[in-house]
Amino acid sequence: MKAIILAAGRGMRLNSGARSAIPKSMEEINGISIMHYQISNCLKQGIQNFVIVVGYEKELLMEHVFKVLQKEQVIFVENPIFEKTNTLYSLYLTREYMNEDFLYFNADVLFHPILLTKLVKGENKNLLLIEKKKTSTEEVKVKVENGLIKEIHKQIEPTKAEGEFIGIAKFVKRDLSIFVDYLEQGIRDKQENNYFEYAVNLMCDNVDLLPIYTDGLPCIEIDFPEDLKKAREELFLMDNN
Repeated sequence: MKAIILAAGRGMRLNSGARSAIPKSMEEINGISIMHYQISNCLKQGIQNFVIVVGYEKELLMEHVFKVLQKEQVIFVENPIFEKTNTLYSLYLTREYMNEDFLYFNADVLFHPILLTKLVKGENKNLLLIEKKKTSTEEVKVKVENGLIKEIHKQIEPTKAEGEFIGIAKFVKRDLSIFVDYLEQGIRDKQENNYFEYAVNLMCDNVDLLPIYTDGLPCIEIDFPEDLKKAREELFLMDNN
């Protein structure tokens, strides 16, 4: 199993549209960057190989990654048009490395380590981390029927949503050719500036996508300044020892 981390974007919402000096994944939460937090927890799960999509301030981020990983452990994939594209295109660029089970991370997510264990040790199916909550129009929402995810996108009516997809998942090798097909379809459909969930949503009728629930354990996707503030206040709940 490897980890694929999407870290190409600028994180403009976090800085109210202003240019940040560093990629969002390098923001520190009580002394550790989001990127280092994700990598260190993967290493504790025995995951030694990483594919990281870079774009904004790529050299700075690559240098930052090499503080915790050896060169042979990581492949960097550049998204040269990160300012005009979104996670669908960034993940599409990694398709040649989808040759084994992998963990997917948005590079702005903090999580309790037990949640990662639930994904790694869970059954050999595609697993998406879901927080059961009341949702609004902003979140990427999921609709669940008979224990399977049947829809995943922002346009789901909030009253029909099971909760929010947090931005961490596991995808299994046997379904990756289908996943790649749908990523490629997204590019053909000119969805480069859409979220990667566009392709995942197309998969729903063809493969099993199972929700794994946070069950009250802390997990947060850092999009806005208030998210960063909350993460810094609650990281003590995320045992990283």
